[in-house]
Amino acid sequence: MKKFSKKLTPKLVASQIECNTKFINNCALNNVAELAEANENSVCFFENQKYLEAVKNTKAGLIFVPLDFDEKLDTNLMFVEKPYIYFMQFVKKWLDISQPKIEKTIENTVQIDTSATIGENVAIGHNCIIAKNVKIGNNTIIEANSVINQNTEIGENCHIFANCTIYADCVLKNNVIIHSGCVIGADGFGYIFFENIQNKVPQVGNVIIESNVEVGANTTIDRATIGSTIIGKGTKIDNLVQIGHNCKIGENCILCGQVGLAGNSELGNNVYLAGQVGIAGHLKIGDNALVGAQSGVTTDLAKNGKYFGMPAIDANLRKRIIVSEKWLPKVVRNFKKREK
Repeated sequence: MKKFSKKLTPKLVASQIECNTKFINNCALNNVAELAEANENSVCFFENQKYLEAVKNTKAGLIFVPLDFDEKLDTNLMFVEKPYIYFMQFVKKWLDISQPKIEKTIENTVQIDTSATIGENVAIGHNCIIAKNVKIGNNTIIEANSVINQNTEIGENCHIFANCTIYADCVLKNNVIIHSGCVIGADGFGYIFFENIQNKVPQVGNVIIESNVEVGANTTIDRATIGSTIIGKGTKIDNLVQIGHNCKIGENCILCGQVGLAGNSELGNNVYLAGQVGIAGHLKIGDNALVGAQSGVTTDLAKNGKYFGMPAIDANLRKRIIVSEKWLPKVVRNFKKREK
């Protein structure tokens, strides 16, 4: 349950959203909650029939429901096309009007090189380091203990949370969010075995993160050996993701937790990688491809496909293989009998 300092009424909520309504009272709403934990001041949503009993028994003060919802409930209802999406849009607005604005100040413990360029209305938290020739755009927030190394450019309206490190020469465009613990632009993992020694390959490229990208906590994005590691605009990256050197990720991709991309992997637009997917180096994943959790990708994948398994193959074929595996012991027994 999330409580808000700004209280709302059902009528006020409905005035901000195109919907049909059924109101029985004008209660004071101050939280969003799951159906089971809700009280008379809660706003909830219902979309999945799996939770029909929960919505029948909830004490919520206001519920977002589908247009065809016909259960008779003793509470306020808002009928919308997609309850979950409308509910989350409403939560975002409620956060915006309820949360105190971060004071746009540069703390006195910050170290800023004289050659750095800082835009208007920028906030920089305690103990941050802003190195030579860094450029920071208007309205950007950099929280405590973050380090922005030389020649890095950060656009407008970005938010760098606490304890992040952005190495030299990287570029973050507008509206980028980097969560705590991220490392952007560390050396790619490049070595050549020569004369019985692993010789480090210089990593002289950078990382470019396009606009409207969000990067989850403790994710690492390596700089290119030569050229750029590129994260396309609108892409969302979960926590604990590893992106190797020279990878190119298209627009509006989703990379879930613990995904790992080896160097020079290339993802098209709208690619979805579920949790713990591993992509081998120098592979191409086509537009709109979906790869199921814990899959290992060892070959290029065509666009618009669904893939699963180790190695990742067509998801429907993999499912048939999995179903067939339970018959293997019987097949082996019969084979041995015939051999005798």
